[in-house]
Amino acid sequence: MTKKIIFFNRLAVLITLSIFGNTLFAQNDFAFKLVKPNSNEQVINITDKLSVEITFNAQAVNEIGAYIATVVDSKIVRFLAATTMESPFTNNITAAHLGKGKHIVEYMLLPSGSKDQTEALSKIAIDLEIKGGSFKTDVDIESFTQDIVETIRKNDVEAFMSYCIDKNVMDGITNSIKGDSPKEKGVKGELSSMNTENMRREMTANFSKLQKALLEKSADSSTTKFMGFLNKDINLQMAEFSAMDINFGIDVGGNTFTISVNAFITKDKAYLFDYEFHAGLL
Repeated sequence: MTKKIIFFNRLAVLITLSIFGNTLFAQNDFAFKLVKPNSNEQVINITDKLSVEITFNAQAVNEIGAYIATVVDSKIVRFLAATTMESPFTNNITAAHLGKGKHIVEYMLLPSGSKDQTEALSKIAIDLEIKGGSFKTDVDIESFTQDIVETIRKNDVEAFMSYCIDKNVMDGITNSIKGDSPKEKGVKGELSSMNTENMRREMTANFSKLQKALLEKSADSSTTKFMGFLNKDINLQMAEFSAMDINFGIDVGGNTFTISVNAFITKDKAYLFDYEFHAGLL
């Protein structure tokens, strides 16, 4: 979005004159419609995700530079804006992120530059009830991450490997899935197909590559500092465990790196199943 569009007269939101003639876009012309789910009232389990699909008149939306905001319980949590918006809009609602109880999830078509929900050009509301017990863990994600940073600081590959998943742990996680729903069967099959030896080998190799990269930059690993999280996302939520995507930054003698890990979080411990690094902060 350009500054010109952002500060455009709000009147253009409801009535847009195209440069090729008097083309009017009224509120109904946005054709903002819910396709999935097929009802505005939904009940799902805490371990589930709800797929959302919304179609709209892309020409009318792009003409005024509008964008789509996701609003959960009256708070904007996400927005989609692009030079050219394409229909359909899709989104996944992760029940575990919201927690048990009743929620209202709204998708609002807002004017360019506006965060005022009362100015929505069109909106769709989903009344969502989330049932079931949420997965609970004693694992402190920040402490776990700090432990990983400490292995980098000490260049201790043996300690690092103690945080990497092995076959026994993977079998335990797989066998902990007791249900037989399509989702549970699918997750169980995917976990069973994972080769933990290859995963451990690749993670060890990437740990060594990071240490080599530090040497090439004449950076002393003992000066490694944790810079904070870039993101922490739950990719999979089951009753027995969760899977997280964690990205965090480190500084080593003025050189910054992004460490990207995937981890299984059980009730009492976290295990790495992927580990990569990138120069700079992503």
